[in-house]
Amino acid sequence: MRFLELKDVIRLLRSEVERAGGQTAWAKKTGVDRVTINRALNDKQPPTKKIIKALKLRTVFVSEQK
Repeated sequence: MRFLELKDVIRLLRSEVERAGGQTAWAKKTGVDRVTINRALNDKQPPTKKIIKALKLRTVFVSEQK
């Protein structure tokens, strides 16, 4: 299991969008709204559950123990 931070998820999303041929193509491929993709890529909102699922990821919470 590998843990990713938000910046890593955005980097992965950007890579997958580029590989698909753009935001519209990735939106059609995954069923995620293109505006939602655009907002995540431009730091207007965090990636939605649908984006996380389309990237084959899952959300976990990790406690920072001191």
